[in-house]
Amino acid sequence: MNDESTNNKLLVLFILEKFEMPIAEELFLSLCSVDNNWIPYLYCKQVINELTASAFITKSNSPGTNSPLLSITTDGRNCLAYFYKDIPLSLQNEIKDFLKENRLSYRKRQEFTSDYFRNEDGSFTVSLKIHDMTKVIVDLKMVVDSRPLAISIRNSWNKTAPETYKLLHDLLIEN
Repeated sequence: MNDESTNNKLLVLFILEKFEMPIAEELFLSLCSVDNNWIPYLYCKQVINELTASAFITKSNSPGTNSPLLSITTDGRNCLAYFYKDIPLSLQNEIKDFLKENRLSYRKRQEFTSDYFRNEDGSFTVSLKIHDMTKVIVDLKMVVDSRPLAISIRNSWNKTAPETYKLLHDLLIEN
């Protein structure tokens, strides 16, 4: 592999295949460029657009977010299979090991989203969501009096979302 652009395209295809599920573009960019130094951010963004244009990956709407979901296509898998050997084995193993250890964490970051904003009266609204691949299944908004409390709720959402969902389901649907 001599061409850096080709290397980056193969890496994007490899990572998407090994991730084994659609991933939000924003989260994918973080995975490849911020959390790891596999592909520089701007190159990664460019490669995603080129692979989408050539139909090796697809972008689909992601419910409740501004970031589309990326997934590898059959053509992308076929291309990757042909050039698989061109990705250094050490890098393949690094990516596989990282994804094995961190896939659940990335999935939670994608499925459990949270944010907050200041209201005109000085209070804060915290927006908490749980997504599946096709829709938002919980969209909860809370108004709190202080920014520190809003930040605390937002930051704890990834840990508390599954329990909150179960509690809401049990209280509202099971009874």
